Amino acid sequence: MTPVHLQRAALHCALGEDLSTAALALQQGRQAQAGQFQLHELQEPRLYLYAAQTGESLAQRLDRLIDECLGANAQALDDCLLIVASTSLDIGELEALTSSQQGFSPADSTSLDSLASQLRQRWGFAAAFTLNTACTSAANGLLYGARLINAGQYRRALALSFETPSAIAMQGFGALALSSPSGQYRPFHPERDGLVLGEAYACVLLAAEPGEAPLARLLGGFSACDTSNLTTTREDGSHIHWVMQQALRSAGCTAEQIELVKLHGTATTANDQAESNGMRLLYGERMPALSLLKPWLGHTLGACGLSESLLLLRSLQLGPLPAVDYAAEALLPLAAQPQSLSPDSLLLANFFGFGGNNASLVVQGCNTGEQPCR
Repeated sequence: MTPVHLQRAALHCALGEDLSTAALALQQGRQAQAGQFQLHELQEPRLYLYAAQTGESLAQRLDRLIDECLGANAQALDDCLLIVASTSLDIGELEALTSSQQGFSPADSTSLDSLASQLRQRWGFAAAFTLNTACTSAANGLLYGARLINAGQYRRALALSFETPSAIAMQGFGALALSSPSGQYRPFHPERDGLVLGEAYACVLLAAEPGEAPLARLLGGFSACDTSNLTTTREDGSHIHWVMQQALRSAGCTAEQIELVKLHGTATTANDQAESNGMRLLYGERMPALSLLKPWLGHTLGACGLSESLLLLRSLQLGPLPAVDYAAEALLPLAAQPQSLSPDSLLLANFFGFGGNNASLVVQGCNTGEQPCR
């Protein structure tokens, strides 16, 4: 794959109201303030990592996010594709509306395609494209954007992803016994007890040229569905291993050249086991540095491909990545001490979703102008 540049980016999440603030909080190991919701069936509380409450509608928040990403010197967008990736749609607003009017009308609901079309018309994008592939939605958005730029169909692409608080998602994960009763988000811990959901809004501008201050280069990636199961991927890690291999091949890199792997790490039993096995198939016992972001950010579902990638890249520019306090017990060799890596390190970022849709990205941060591996 011909590399594309992540020219500009924006992130609103539980760690901060902009990308730099969130990255500084992560780099310092600060925990986000968590709210609570009640599981109806069990009458038990669960944690949720909310972004700052601004009183904006979803449309207003997405407009502000795009404006922040494009910057003050934004050009006309008639050469730019809009890619909107999410699993949440406008469910949060619809739930509030249904509650206030004591009922539901199908006319109240806005599909993801309609949201993307409205954004395209307001901002003047050349076209709009939508994706909902569970946890890989935003990662796939990056891959599709890069592919269409490489094909010459668009000069630029803006990938936008969001995950809003939703009672349906909260209660659904609770009913599946996937949300953490303890509130301790501990991916790859032998006694992990599930995930903590998080809210996020993220976007990035992709282009063939680096722009004024590029964040990174997307060198390659791969995405595929594991059709062996309706809901998950093979726990032996074989499909995950294959997806990572294909991602590396598309970037012209070897596993040994990767300096850090951003793990998906949901802290659910099957997903962590599958990823652990896939990593051991790829690396054996000699692994590169490993990074986790969900304990600080929450699991931002369809937005995690962007929220975690942007947060990781900006954090590497600021200093060491935080360690976990259970490294000695973990299924994988996680860092017990903060990890210092060069901002232009070669990274493999994993996103393995519900339904067995698995994606890996190969990314290199920008700071020296050195050539990526080929």
